[in-house]
Amino acid sequence: MLLINVSKIPPEGLSIDTPLNPGEVHLDGEEGFALEGGTLRCHVERGDDDTVHVRGRLQAQVALSCGRCLEGFTLALDQEVDLFYLPHEAGQEQEEEDEVELSDRDVVVAYYEGDRLDLGDVIREQLYLAVPLSRLCREDCLGLCPHCGVNRNQQACSCPTEEVSLSPFASLRKKLDGSES
Repeated sequence: MLLINVSKIPPEGLSIDTPLNPGEVHLDGEEGFALEGGTLRCHVERGDDDTVHVRGRLQAQVALSCGRCLEGFTLALDQEVDLFYLPHEAGQEQEEEDEVELSDRDVVVAYYEGDRLDLGDVIREQLYLAVPLSRLCREDCLGLCPHCGVNRNQQACSCPTEEVSLSPFASLRKKLDGSES
């Protein structure tokens, strides 16, 4: 249901309420995260000039690994979707430069090929944009001990506290302090 034939969108628009699966969203075999479930509820309208407006809500649960303790956790995403699409004309040339300047229109408008709009690509993109760069199971996650590797959220380790430091330069500081005395 995520593949839309633009020419078959009725004048009153098309309402979509569909569950999401990794195959339709093009996330099969994705290493960054896994889609555990979700729904897309949206209304698709076609304008007079073959523009397509997709408006609605995306709700999903994605499985991630914490960046501090490496434990798996589920993140619930709930976001509004409001996107515009234009037909990609056959005569339009692709930009081949390494650096191109984006106009305001380029940021809010995407393109579809032929008569087909794949909402799976749209959802995949929205999921990537919604997943935080700093993936934490919780804000106060203590992470793994850098010496013994124990998950400090589950148990205290027996490593001396002066050796456990958040700074990657702590061992260098110890060497410099030792040479000065």
